[in-house]
Formats: sequence, structure tokens, C-alpha cells
Amino acid sequence: MNRIPHGRSRKHDRGQVIILLAICLTVLLMFLALSIDVGFAYVTRAKLSKAVDAACLEAMKNLSLGQATARTLAQNTFNANYPTSGLDANPPQLAVNFTTDSYGQTMVTVSATANIRTFFMRLVPKYTTLAVSNSAEATRGKLIMTLVLDRSGSMTSNGGSTALPPAVTTFVNYFDNTDDEVAMVSYASSAGVDVAINYNFKTPITNAVNALKFSGGTFGPGGMTLAKAQNDSVTVQPGQNAVKVVVYFTDGHVNEIQDTFNCPAAKLINYGGYDTGSSVDFFDPTNGTDWGGVDSHGYPPYDSKPDYCTGVTKFTSAIDGSSKSFTRSNVTADADYRALQTANAMRTENPGMYVYAIGLGSSVDQAFLKQIANDPSSTTYDPTQPVGMAVFATNCPSSQCTTQLQQVFQTIASRILLRLAQ
Repeated sequence: MNRIPHGRSRKHDRGQVIILLAICLTVLLMFLALSIDVGFAYVTRAKLSKAVDAACLEAMKNLSLGQATARTLAQNTFNANYPTSGLDANPPQLAVNFTTDSYGQTMVTVSATANIRTFFMRLVPKYTTLAVSNSAEATRGKLIMTLVLDRSGSMTSNGGSTALPPAVTTFVNYFDNTDDEVAMVSYASSAGVDVAINYNFKTPITNAVNALKFSGGTFGPGGMTLAKAQNDSVTVQPGQNAVKVVVYFTDGHVNEIQDTFNCPAAKLINYGGYDTGSSVDFFDPTNGTDWGGVDSHGYPPYDSKPDYCTGVTKFTSAIDGSSKSFTRSNVTADADYRALQTANAMRTENPGMYVYAIGLGSSVDQAFLKQIANDPSSTTYDPTQPVGMAVFATNCPSSQCTTQLQQVFQTIASRILLRLAQ
């Protein structure tokens, strides 16, 4: 039997350990290099993602200004959210593209690539830099919207009649004349459709709001009902990215409602009051003419002829179906209830409508407007329904009224544009 010398075996073992140690250290260094450089790439990707998302949203929000302007604003937003650093081998490359989907709605695609320097992987010439890319896409959905504007008499004394036209003109210019459909409804002692919902709405609405005459009560429920009908007249195709919106503007409380009375023939009559006083007046539902209050002949004296609603002394409340007397408190409570019911009906449709409320001055019922909008700060907020927003221009009347109302409408416009991103 031949014996293997033990001393020689140990020498060979020591050599193998050194080789294995060198290999292991090399592998460990490679993993360390990979983890550090990949870590920098991960941080860069997160920063790039934030900048790309912001740029995409900015381009989508500004499509109404034209694609060239939208692209420039997207680039500016990207640069603001992705400041270059020593890690970048060169400034990131940004691409902003516009296409259309099957419904003709504009799609915005933003992509960017950043090349960052490596620290350990540069030992391999092929990996002196790493390319990190990210992209975002948004479909600029179709907007279906009705503006509901208060033109009651109090608007002439609180600065609203002066502040409202320029605020509305600026507001509608945030949206797309070709892809969106917008209507305008106004109300005082009566409510009417000033501009029926359609495309190419900017000029008609600008002209209509500048032509408003401010007088009469506050038939808010009528304005809401007409707005719902305008939005409902536009059909949304299955799968279409469309958002239905109502923007409700007022400077006071709703204080007027509408019902049909037998006089003895059926007559549609508006009734309620103004922002001051306690009486209940009756109005022509078509033009808001004040027919006066209660007299010895009956309720209401709806025209100059002796053709009164003799014996009609109560109205049917929508709140509980009971008969109630013609008092200011009864009518105002019903007006609140009917307006809120209409707003809730808007939200439960498919697709549900988003309701935004704007209050001007110090006389508005802020709690009521928050309910109308389903604002998260409302005591009746329902998170399962479309979430709106109530915003207030309280510096009216003052020299700041016009500027503040512009800002309030711009706030609502920004929220709506966010909703249009898919």
C-alpha cells in the first residue's frame, strides 16, 4: 500500500483556499457593486416616475391651449420635478405624444429616459452608465357639464353681478370646445336654459353670462333640475371615458319652489320669497314676474284677472307629503330638500355626476352647499357617491371680490380636469 505524504496534501489545500477566497471576494464585490448601482437606478426611477406623471397630467390639463403649448408646459413640469444632479450623465430625454382613442378623445403619452453614472459597474466598460426609463399615459376624457348660475337681485349689491361674468369666461376656457359639451342655466324667480348643452360652447356662454340681468328670488331647485336634464340628454357610450359635472353657483339661500295648483285649471306656479322679509310671493314660472302675495281672493293671485286659486291655502311638501301652509319657513325648508334630492339623484346615475358648489359673500348657507356638493367636510358626506367640493368667495363685496371669484372657479376647474384623467 502506497502512503500519501500528509505534508504535501496540506500545502495543496492552502493554495486552494486562497484561490477560493479570491473568487468569493470577487463575487461579493460584484454583488456589492450591483446592489449599490441598482439602488441608485431604483431611486432615479422613482424620481423619474414622479416627474413623468406630473408632466403627463400637465399636458392633459392644458390641451385646450393647443398641443404645442401643452407639450411645452409638460416639459417645464418635468424639469421642475426632475432636477438633474451629478448622478446624471446627461439631461433626461422627454417625449410627449398625442393620439386619439376609438371615441376621438385625446390620449397623452409621456416617456422619459435618464442615463446615470455607475460607481462599481463601470469597471466593465459596457456599464459605465445605466439607462432608466419610465412612461405615463392619460386619456383626456369627455366633459359633459352644466353651469347653474344665480342671477337673483342680491347679486347687484354684493359685487356678484360684476365678478361673475369674467370668472365664468375664464372658467369655460379651461375646457375643450371640440371634445367637451357644456351648457349654461341661470335662475332667479324663474329658471331657464341660456345655452343648451353642445360643443363650441365658449362664445355662446361668454355672451350669455355677460347678458344676464340680476333681479328676483332664488329658485335654486329649478336650476338644478334643468342642469340634470341637460346632462342627461348626452349619452355616454359603454367604455367611454366621460365625466358628467354640475357647477352650482349662488350668493344666498334657496327660497323658492314650484308646483302645479288647480285654479281651477292646472297652473304651474313658482312661489317663495327673497333674501329678506317673511312673506311668500307667487311668480310666473316662465319669466319670473312677481304676481304678489296672498290676498282676500285666495292663493295665489297669478295674474291681473279675477281668476284666483280660491280656497288653495296649502301646498304639498316634498319632505313628507303633508300639506303645509304658505309660510316662508315651510317653503325654504322644502326648497333645500328638493335641491338636495336633485343633487343626490344626479350622483346615483350611471355614470354618477360630480356636483361642485360655489358660494359668494357672507350670506350663503355653507352647510347646505357642502351637502349639495357631497363635500368631504359635510355632515352628510357619503364616500360611496361621487365626491364634489364646495368653495367660497367670502370677500364680496370688496375690491378683492372679482379676483377671489376667479380663483374659486379656477380651483373647481383644476378638480374637474383631474377627474378627466383616466
